Amino acid sequence: MSEVIVEPLTGPYSLGEGPHWDCISQNLYFVDIFAQKVFRFDPATGSITSAFIENGPVGFVIPIEGSTNKFVAGSGLDFVLFSWNENKDLVKCTPQVLSTVERTMGFEKDGVFPSNVGSLYSIGNDLIFKKRVTPVSISNGLAWNSNNDTLYYIDSLTYQIMAYNYDSQTGTISNKKTVFDLQKNNIPGLPDGMTIDTDENLWVAVFGGGGVLNINPKTGKLLRFVKINNVKNITSVTFGGPNLDILYVTSANIGLNENELKDQPHAGYLFAIKVLPESREK
Repeated sequence: MSEVIVEPLTGPYSLGEGPHWDCISQNLYFVDIFAQKVFRFDPATGSITSAFIENGPVGFVIPIEGSTNKFVAGSGLDFVLFSWNENKDLVKCTPQVLSTVERTMGFEKDGVFPSNVGSLYSIGNDLIFKKRVTPVSISNGLAWNSNNDTLYYIDSLTYQIMAYNYDSQTGTISNKKTVFDLQKNNIPGLPDGMTIDTDENLWVAVFGGGGVLNINPKTGKLLRFVKINNVKNITSVTFGGPNLDILYVTSANIGLNENELKDQPHAGYLFAIKVLPESREK
């Protein structure tokens, strides 16, 4: 295997999450959940801009295809639409609420998350939410294989990566099975965000584990563990760059005390992991 280079790009953010690479603009989008901000990072210039979403905590942001200034996001319990000239910071934005769910997960209290109080939903062009998995504790990683007939999914508090048969016409999932279990493989931390490469192998951020797992879901084999030095809470991953050969990684510094912040100077940063041979997202 070639050398792996981990480069801190920008930060810190309290709870960086939801990285999404836009192939059209060649920009990376991500969020800082409780800061209620969405960000655009331009790797070509290193510039970063943000928009504050008044509606509530933001879990993800995606640009709308065919538009240069419209985005959808998950904010609080709402699926929202907003406009943003991404070349400038937007101090305040009141989005349009398109649809609302009942509950996605419980909220942490004194370091403990309530279990089995949320659900995994899908949403279609009709903007109607449908429950696909319930109950769940902390919905996280989602990825599909190249044939679009398998959905990989993470409910973090199970410590497992699951696979479902997936019907792309209806969104229906079935035949749940476990493809990897962190506890059975003696891996500390919680599985968090996830993506998939062109070899159909999974890349999984480990919150509390300080790195990213590379897993073959067909064999259940751990192919490699990419450690991110001096950063414990890794939150999510996505491939990007002109050749889709850069793994962008978000992290968090939320909940760290003063000594932990000194020991983890790049906690909460956005990272780029480079030189990952034959590992490009579809």
